[in-house]
Amino acid sequence: MRIIQSNSQTKRILDFLRKNVPHSYNAKTIHRCLKIPINSVKVCLHRLEKKRKIFRDSKGFYAAYTDISLLDQLENPPTTLHGIMLECKTIMQLQKHIDGIPSCKEYTEDAIKLLNALDFTGSTNYRYNRVVWFEGRRITITIHLKGKIDIHITSTNNPIIYPDFLRILSYLEGFLEKLAPLQNRKVVQLLQVGVAKDYRQLRLDGIKSVTLHSFTNVWSRIYYKDEKTGTRFEHHITAKMNLDDALKSLSILTNPINLRYESKPNDPEDPAYG
Repeated sequence: MRIIQSNSQTKRILDFLRKNVPHSYNAKTIHRCLKIPINSVKVCLHRLEKKRKIFRDSKGFYAAYTDISLLDQLENPPTTLHGIMLECKTIMQLQKHIDGIPSCKEYTEDAIKLLNALDFTGSTNYRYNRVVWFEGRRITITIHLKGKIDIHITSTNNPIIYPDFLRILSYLEGFLEKLAPLQNRKVVQLLQVGVAKDYRQLRLDGIKSVTLHSFTNVWSRIYYKDEKTGTRFEHHITAKMNLDDALKSLSILTNPINLRYESKPNDPEDPAYG
């Protein structure tokens, strides 16, 4: 296949259309902008369309195909959070003890009263479960007999941005006030989280999904979700870090402007130098 020369009229027209994605232009407009003879413009457009470098958006109008290299020109969607899993220990003792030793696989009367008051439902595996909804997000809370709480926040169809996550945590602090020490974020563990961006103007050509496994507990996926969401780029990590550190990291990750940069002092005697 013939390579488009860097100084050719065809290359100039392709560069013009790519720089102006997703807009479409007709031959007359391109002729005026690039000062290329209109007949040459028409020939070049036909050549680029035949090579599938551009497409006909409407009668007489052409636009460049969108690819990953042009995402920054298309849109800058927010970084959202998905599949959040939290874990912590309960404030109160749940299991019956005799002289400090677990006596049986039974909950204390106080624990049962509190769990019933919060509408938790017992299961056959000595766990209590409750599903709550907050701003359209499903939150599954599991209480374990030995004093552990698992919190899973699902947000596939209603992505969470960083301020949303803070509001969810505030809600959970109140709801689980007598059970979990969520106000002390250094004792709460973030076990799993996914970060994603949804590009509505990008469509995958010929494939539905690409999944990449970098490490055992880290994986990434690019897939076309639906007409409303578009193409989703997501990165998931399974780790264990306290919620306080996790929030600092997620704040920078979802909004890099939060990362403060302090220039290196000019004075070599300054303790911060080097």
